[in-house]
Amino acid sequence: MKNFENLDNQIHEKMNEKLGIPNLDEILAEKPLRDLNPIFIKAFRERAANRNPNEILQDYESKNEFYGVSSIDQRKLIKLESTFYEILPEKFHAVEVSPISPLGLNSVITKVSQDISLSTIRGSEVISDPTTSLVLECAMRRKKQLVNENTRMELVNLATAQRVLRLQPFDKDKGYMQHFTLFGLCTGGRDKGEASFVVDSTIEHISIWLDLIKHLKNSGYAFDNISVNISDIRVLEKLITTLSLPREEINKNSFNEDFDFFKEYNIRIPKEIFSMQEIKTELFEQYGLGDKIAYLSALEQRVIQPLREKYPDIRFCLDFARKGGLGYYQNVCFHIFASNFNGRNIPLADGGSVDWLGKLLSSNKERAFTSGFGAELVQKLFSQIKKNRYDLRKPT
Repeated sequence: MKNFENLDNQIHEKMNEKLGIPNLDEILAEKPLRDLNPIFIKAFRERAANRNPNEILQDYESKNEFYGVSSIDQRKLIKLESTFYEILPEKFHAVEVSPISPLGLNSVITKVSQDISLSTIRGSEVISDPTTSLVLECAMRRKKQLVNENTRMELVNLATAQRVLRLQPFDKDKGYMQHFTLFGLCTGGRDKGEASFVVDSTIEHISIWLDLIKHLKNSGYAFDNISVNISDIRVLEKLITTLSLPREEINKNSFNEDFDFFKEYNIRIPKEIFSMQEIKTELFEQYGLGDKIAYLSALEQRVIQPLREKYPDIRFCLDFARKGGLGYYQNVCFHIFASNFNGRNIPLADGGSVDWLGKLLSSNKERAFTSGFGAELVQKLFSQIKKNRYDLRKPT
């Protein structure tokens, strides 16, 4: 991911140098959009009028990973989407999400950089995460439920399939591109006691994705070594505080598969465990995690054990080395991994407890749990058709 702070400084210097208007970015940021919109609209209308078809084609060709079409046949994606809705529990409302959302949706409620989303001149942004849009819709529905005593404790369950756009560069060699399809889930409401909301939502979301993976595997997709890694982001927060780890460095490398912060900072607790019985209390206390032992043991008993009984062929573990999700997830979160036909271990689904609904409704009683599934990535890297092509390239 680019260093956006350095980029901001470069933009600021260029404005001063090229336009001769000091602090223009700050002036534009402070002015009401209703005053700026007519200016922007006129400027872009006139700019578009001065373009020719050849320039547009050149743009399309030079930024094809941004403007171009997916390498996946759309019929295959539609079939995959139909499979998702076939296994989805009836209580989830399937909604078609708008391609845009209000400006700042992601950066305000998740603390993800605004520079990852494509902002528009009309005070909106192109969807970069379907789960934030689902939570926004959930908040509107919860507002209506909260005024009625009979519906106050009801849950809102939403699901969608959404094409998203991200501005950070991806490794194209690993099958990624800047726009892609994701499946998203959102559960919102209030806890009925004993953290039942998080426990029940974690089990339900993981179950939905495992059922989808099982269905796809039976249809010829090549999933091997399926693993569900359950974490609590507060473990990472505690390690950062106790060891004075560089938060920005960890955040910057959150999607870097080659960055092992346990090795980088010589952290000696195990990265993953099958059971809390493997934990040495003294070692956990050394890293300031002694007060988490009872909680993590309860998490194992209430979440992992029921899932193991339901899915005996799946590997479940507690993952202490998760580095992604700072400022995004609130506590419990999970990853689902699988190996594809060439042995590469790939994250398929990601989810967890978030505080976004509480922020939107200004109520710390409101809970939300969201998760997403990389639909297009699965189609590209786990499809049996891909496997056959791969096998054909092997020497005989």
